[in-house]
Amino acid sequence: MNRFVVGSMGLALGLVAAIATAQDSPETGKRGWTIPPGAAQEANPIPVSPEVIAKGKQIFEKNCQKCHGKSGKGDGPDADPDHMPDDFTDPARAARNPDGVMFYKIWNGRKSPKMPAVKTEGFSKEDVWTVIHFVKTFRPAA
Repeated sequence: MNRFVVGSMGLALGLVAAIATAQDSPETGKRGWTIPPGAAQEANPIPVSPEVIAKGKQIFEKNCQKCHGKSGKGDGPDADPDHMPDDFTDPARAARNPDGVMFYKIWNGRKSPKMPAVKTEGFSKEDVWTVIHFVKTFRPAA
């Protein structure tokens, strides 16, 4: 084999290894999210009530609706057309995102596609858990 082929194969193997390592990183997880082990089992500590849903709706309308859309379909006016936000009404998405996972996605955000880390935006953890109760109202009834 000539040097070009050997070098190309080495470069390709290195790239595959780097991608595999990045995808398996416990710090970033799938699609760049920071999700700690056990998050899927973490329960929402805020009891759901009509008042909590109403407060979550206010937080959502003020801070999230511009990207995630009025009906939670990811079609808000500020949504990135190249990386549309997830559709909260999608049953498959709901199954992959229990409360604890949603909390860490909202709390930590990610750089690309852009989702601000609300922990640096003045939100409390209670605010996040509250908005999660509201976001779940977009899910189809089981």
